Amino acid sequence: MNLKKLLLLIPLSGSLLVLTSCGDYIGKEKSHPFFVKAETSRNAGNYKEAAQYFEEFLNVCPRSPVVHYELGSLYTDHLNDPYKAVYHYQRYLELDRTSPDAENIRKFIDGSKRRIFEQLSTQFESADTARAYEEAEKTRKLLDQYVAYSKKLRAQNDTLRSQNDEMRKRIESFGKESEKFKQTVKELQKKAQEAQLLSSQEPVRQTAAPEQPEKQDPGKTNPAAPAEINPNQALPKDPGDEWENAKVAAQSPNSAAGEQKTETEKQPDKPVQPPPSRQELRRHTVQKGDTLSGIARKYYGKSSAFRLIRNANKDVLKGKDQLQIGQILVIPPDPATGEKKP
Repeated sequence: MNLKKLLLLIPLSGSLLVLTSCGDYIGKEKSHPFFVKAETSRNAGNYKEAAQYFEEFLNVCPRSPVVHYELGSLYTDHLNDPYKAVYHYQRYLELDRTSPDAENIRKFIDGSKRRIFEQLSTQFESADTARAYEEAEKTRKLLDQYVAYSKKLRAQNDTLRSQNDEMRKRIESFGKESEKFKQTVKELQKKAQEAQLLSSQEPVRQTAAPEQPEKQDPGKTNPAAPAEINPNQALPKDPGDEWENAKVAAQSPNSAAGEQKTETEKQPDKPVQPPPSRQELRRHTVQKGDTLSGIARKYYGKSSAFRLIRNANKDVLKGKDQLQIGQILVIPPDPATGEKKP
């Protein structure tokens, strides 16, 4: 009789011991030996061994939401087992219903389900389906090439349009200078014609009424006779003509180009700006489709590190994980390695 009671008490005491030990480690999982070994194996890259230690911990304490989350991350990021990832993520939500990470965990579950669908589709797809996928991929590549070519043509058109505008401005400026030059030439021709007319009329005026020589007194000296005017002799230049010629030379296109070139040569070279200094902390600009887990996977290699980014950007996120396009997030260094990953 005592033996039977003893046999009944052994399983009950074992169950009580398991429940007591599990309760002792809820919230203190990181101090358990299995958890420590799992973390060491994961940091060393032994992901399968880390998963085994986490599973051993669940045998001792199956109601630990932290371990379920760590297993879900391992199966998602490193072991490519979306089935187990879905299970452990769901167990996490069941055990920690008030978790602030619940929305991200549901997104992880949806992503794992999509990977399961892709695996099943690849496994059971027909030859026609595979051919359709190949054609769709070819079409996508052709569209990408067309988009890139269109962007290149648009950039070339913009460059040509800018050059045409600059050439049009130069032609208009040259036309204005030509009009001024023509007007100056006309004025000079008019003045030259007036000067020729005066030079042709001056001898006629002098020979039309010759003066009678006066009788000189023999006792008086004869004053010097006035110089005889030669009709063919050129008249002295008008100072105004020289001024007009100087004005035309100053306004000619060649001289204007020379002055512009001289002024360009006199301009000092602009100082070369030194390259900006490299920032110590990395930053990420949020784009369409970004999530905290995706950004964590990009910079740390694991989606479970999204808490680091969220804690480092509390002033931007304000307690919410909803990202806005254009936000700039600070990417802190990885505490596991103590340095930034490239």
